Amino acid sequence: MIEAAQNLIDSVIASPLVPTNSGVLVESCDATRTCDQDQWMFKGVFFQHLGYFLADIAALDGLEVSTRRDLLRKYDGFITANAHAVWDVARGEDGKVGNWWEGPPGDQLQRQVSVETHGSGVAAVCSAVRMNRLLESLEETNVDGQDIIKNC
Repeated sequence: MIEAAQNLIDSVIASPLVPTNSGVLVESCDATRTCDQDQWMFKGVFFQHLGYFLADIAALDGLEVSTRRDLLRKYDGFITANAHAVWDVARGEDGKVGNWWEGPPGDQLQRQVSVETHGSGVAAVCSAVRMNRLLESLEETNVDGQDIIKNC
């Protein structure tokens, strides 16, 4: 199961949805502002479930701690790049998070903004927070990764 999940995550990261120069997840419609609600929500659903997967990996007693740590670190750069893009690029001066995380920063671009784009941004940032907490928990002994911000 772990391999199947990794293959799925890796295929998204290796796809045209993630340009190699930035590591930020994009939709083909972001730049043209033609995305619909499903496309706005995809990023959020992806990051929310990536966070669930990583929390489950951190709590998996059947794997050595070093293996769990390595699996989490494998996705740390990708998650961090996206969380920073949400905060530094997609968030306007008014605090609203738009759909295009890789576009020009702040209000330099008219982004599509909706409850779905905000939710997707929150999911990416929560995923980064979860990742940091999970890695910290695995650095300590006798800490159960299952309880680390499971609800973020």
